[in-house]
Amino acid sequence: MESLIVISKVKKFIKEKADMNTSAGFFEPLNQDIVKACRDALAHAQKLGRKTVMGKDFNLYVENSNIEEALVVASKVKKLIKDEAGLSTSSQAIDQLTVRVQAACNKAIENAKADKRKTVMDRDFTAPTSLT
Repeated sequence: MESLIVISKVKKFIKEKADMNTSAGFFEPLNQDIVKACRDALAHAQKLGRKTVMGKDFNLYVENSNIEEALVVASKVKKLIKDEAGLSTSSQAIDQLTVRVQAACNKAIENAKADKRKTVMDRDFTAPTSLT
């Protein structure tokens, strides 16, 4: 599966947030989670009979997310949704996926710190179920 996340920006996010490094293995489970989130959102949009996946189709919706920099590749997310369901994708969807990536990174940082490591690894990944 092609990566939907911008690896360099996710590394930068973790570095700036916690002054930690990121192992290469961290990105695969994160990417798989984003793919699943996209598929769940497109299923939700289809269930409601819409032709566009919107931000509110994602299970961790944040009103007024105010994202400075997207951590997912918008063109690849839009292609996945178009190829799998023929739906369009709103710009809010990219913001909601970035919120999800940030939440996963924040939890992974906590897990790495709890293990007294300076590197975020694949074993630190937990799919976000809430944003707190």
